[in-house]
Amino acid sequence: MDQKYLKMAILLLVLLCIEGIAGAEPSGKYSVNSVDCTEGGHYDTDFGANFMSEWWYQNGDMRLVGEDGEKRNLAFFVVMAHQESPTLFTDPDTGAQFSNMATFYGLYPYGENASHNYTMVFVPREEIKNYIGFHVPYLDFTYPEDLRHFYSSGSKGYKLDYAYDNMQVNLDFKPLAEETIDSATEPVNFTTYERSYGNLKGSVTLDGKKYTVTQADGYFDHMIPYTTDQPTWEMEMQGWSWSELTTDNYQTIFYGIRGVNDGYDKYSYKQLTLLDKHIGQVIKKYTGNDVHVLEKNWVNVEINGTSTKRPSRLEITTSDLNISINSQSVVQLDKSSQPGGQPVGFVDFMAFQPDEATIEYKGNLEQGSAFYEYMVSDWSIFTSSQ
Repeated sequence: MDQKYLKMAILLLVLLCIEGIAGAEPSGKYSVNSVDCTEGGHYDTDFGANFMSEWWYQNGDMRLVGEDGEKRNLAFFVVMAHQESPTLFTDPDTGAQFSNMATFYGLYPYGENASHNYTMVFVPREEIKNYIGFHVPYLDFTYPEDLRHFYSSGSKGYKLDYAYDNMQVNLDFKPLAEETIDSATEPVNFTTYERSYGNLKGSVTLDGKKYTVTQADGYFDHMIPYTTDQPTWEMEMQGWSWSELTTDNYQTIFYGIRGVNDGYDKYSYKQLTLLDKHIGQVIKKYTGNDVHVLEKNWVNVEINGTSTKRPSRLEITTSDLNISINSQSVVQLDKSSQPGGQPVGFVDFMAFQPDEATIEYKGNLEQGSAFYEYMVSDWSIFTSSQ
């Protein structure tokens, strides 16, 4: 799909919103003045997709204080995901179609080991609308099990209630930066709507002890990748890299996608965005050959008896901007890699660096914290090993 048709697909989502908005708002909570439906859920049929995913991602680097005065620093991310496939998620005996929902999180306590959790459930396709608001100008995602609810809008501020095991967060995220959009048609079709910078407030409960958030930077995005002719969109690429780095004055967002022939360290698609935190606006965008990516200090990892690798350092350079990130604390998501099954998923290494990640812009050097994701598609791990 070329860029012209991608823009037409985005326009179609707006038209769908205009047509369906009158009866879409629960209890009159949301204004009908906006017709931007990019915050709400989507179906595979919106894109003519054979397989579609979408997720809403929130991270934060928080300063916490307990009721007894104890102070802690904690970084986190939470993902709430939804997937559709008319072929993979269909019962072969009855023909009934299902929708997939998943949630996962990572916790990075300063000075302690990181932890994470992943849960997944299938619901009948006709029931998915009970859990996700589709073609509406706001986010409304409720996981069928336990307390996991992500809702509201960028204009009002997103609200996240998430509980699992010994962890619970009740957070409000107020975006302070303009919305940015990152999209591509090759190597894989995707669009990401980013609320790149904002403040978090609320509370976090760990092992039964409640903490209040006293200061926190946060980032939010809504990403939608899909394929029209492969079993899954992961099979159209070797993998990708993403990072978000925040200092006192700046923030950078990087997306890099490796094509099927790129291997572990070359990128067919690259985009780096630099923002001014204080005014919430984009300073500059860098794309393609203007962006030079160096990932190094590789670590070998075994996934279901097969070897792959991940970098532990990222360096990106442009004509006037340099960034560097270390994978200081890493969680590994490989639930999609099933022994003996089709290599249709991915393995994700999601890292956090609490300090000394650097942004150097026009000779001005600042240090801060960073989230860094390096993902490898299953087919490139398991097929290449055979």
